[in-house]
Amino acid sequence: MRIVFITSKLNFTKSGGSIEEIDFIIRTLQKQGNEVTVVTAYSSANHIPDSLPYPVIPEQIKSTGYLGVQREVFALLKKYSGQADWFHIDAHLFMYGAGLWRLLGGKVPIVAFFNQFLTCWPQYISSLFPQPRQNLGCRVKEKLRWCVERVFGMFLANRIDLFSFVSPTLRGMYEDFGLQTNEKNTIVIGDPINFKKIATDNGITPDSYAFRNKHSGPITIFYSSRMSPGKGFDILLKGFSLVKNKENFKVILGGTGPEEQYVRQMAKDLGLEKYVEIPGWVTKEQLYTYYKTADIFIQADWWPAGTSISLLYALAFGLPSILPGGGGLQWNAQSGALYFTYRDCADLAEKIEELGSNHALREELSRNCFRRLAADDMRYEDLIGALGEKMKVLFPK
Repeated sequence: MRIVFITSKLNFTKSGGSIEEIDFIIRTLQKQGNEVTVVTAYSSANHIPDSLPYPVIPEQIKSTGYLGVQREVFALLKKYSGQADWFHIDAHLFMYGAGLWRLLGGKVPIVAFFNQFLTCWPQYISSLFPQPRQNLGCRVKEKLRWCVERVFGMFLANRIDLFSFVSPTLRGMYEDFGLQTNEKNTIVIGDPINFKKIATDNGITPDSYAFRNKHSGPITIFYSSRMSPGKGFDILLKGFSLVKNKENFKVILGGTGPEEQYVRQMAKDLGLEKYVEIPGWVTKEQLYTYYKTADIFIQADWWPAGTSISLLYALAFGLPSILPGGGGLQWNAQSGALYFTYRDCADLAEKIEELGSNHALREELSRNCFRRLAADDMRYEDLIGALGEKMKVLFPK
């Protein structure tokens, strides 16, 4: 099959894990005998330091409004329809324009990849950081947009031929919003990250953590992500402030973003500066070093249905985790983590003390990380292959 990907950008240096996901899907489909071409819609943001095994065609969407973006995506689908047996799009960005393309007679079928939330949904916040106040006009505008996308947007999105999700929890969110899925038109492929390559390149085996597991402190707690609303830095800091034996721990918080000032200020206000290191943005090599040397990974908050690339890295390195119970994070880690009650900082503190003082439990959770990665719903190459088979069945050539 000739598959044309229309994706936002390919920035392998500073973008998040979604770029790794798209790249892995492309490479796997290509490995399975498909001819793959990638069109980047916001090519000014591309950063491709190494050669790629697939062609990349730079385009540049100029519209800043959401309706204008859908119009330009429609134009891109029309432009490249002669080169494709299938289109693959980023769902949260382009699905309404893609649905309109199919509704108005576009002949090339489309698979939409769902790995993020819609911006019309109520946005997640960091519950313990200052939040900007919204006036009534903004709230009315947001509600109106939600209604328009719920009614008209989902009508268009349901014209798309095939839906691919990173988790069953995210699928459920879109179904609740009006997406009509069934077993024929839907597949959950997980967050397709190349765990095997990460482990091999970093010398990680199922025994690696056991060889370095500490019997006493200081125990290093690690978390790194974009410091943006809802990522859990506030809950982690507050929870750690309630730990009785803080001198037995060291906390490293990597990343930067719009809430970095609040992260640093909270650490200061809670008197945690001698325990907490905030290195800012780090290279991928340094990030991997942190994962290889940390003792515990903690992601203390996120959308209840959301999954996490940062957590998946922790699994790949066999790093035991502490996470809020329920939702997408627990679906990711399963028996590789301890779970605390959602946004309950006192419960988080108890879990930190429990895991920090129990080296045998840490080793057990570490081994469970590799058991989780071996599960059928984490075998990404097989699942991407199943996606390709669904494409062939729906529209055989």
